[in-house]
Amino acid sequence: MDLSATPFLLQVVAQPFNSTAAVGAAATYTENTIAVLLTLLSILAVSIQIARGYFLRILRKFTLRLAADIWWLLFVILRDASIFLMVFLGFELFYPGIYEDFAVAVPFGLLAINLFAAALVLLLVVDTDENPKYNTWITILVGLGALLYIFGTITVTESPTVLMTPVPATVSISNSNFWGFMNNTFNSQNNPTLAMYSFYVCFLILAAEGGIAFYYGLKGNLPKAQFRTNARPVVKAPPAPQNPAAPSQQNNL
Repeated sequence: MDLSATPFLLQVVAQPFNSTAAVGAAATYTENTIAVLLTLLSILAVSIQIARGYFLRILRKFTLRLAADIWWLLFVILRDASIFLMVFLGFELFYPGIYEDFAVAVPFGLLAINLFAAALVLLLVVDTDENPKYNTWITILVGLGALLYIFGTITVTESPTVLMTPVPATVSISNSNFWGFMNNTFNSQNNPTLAMYSFYVCFLILAAEGGIAFYYGLKGNLPKAQFRTNARPVVKAPPAPQNPAAPSQQNNL
């Protein structure tokens, strides 16, 4: 039996699994995965929110109450879950340590998470489905947040790949100027000063939003919606009729 390869095998087995290279590769893979998930979740959130009219139109076609409830429950779950997951997974952007390891689009990505967090707080505080004004605010917050995140991901995070890709000579100058400006200015790896300032400002905003949510959650009695479309009108009982004979009897006495 040839044992010449035994020392090499022992070295491979003895090599720690959590080496620096392995941890760095795992961290980069996780950050890239979360960045892609955030892009898809932002698209899902804004798509479901702007499709609210479609869900309501289809809802009126159901003749069974159970089918209508399931259809509306699907809308609520998709909308609220996508917004919550945007804030939950997007909290990774508020770790300053990843600014050197991953090309974070600052301040686009951080501001996008702030807008989604504001929408989540609004969903917690008021009943947006029964108040048209607040539902409009949800649409604006989610739409603007998705726009900022997608714009930052495409123009900043993906800018190194675009700069390395050869393009036709007729557009090479303008192309390199735009993508180079976005990469040098808003890439957290190339502009750590802007990354840290963005972190300080956006983290304070996120902390304030979390404080508001915690206050209303601790308070327990959340404010009711001002406009209720499906509430039954409250009919007050008429006042009890008075006996007209009572005064005359008193006068006779």
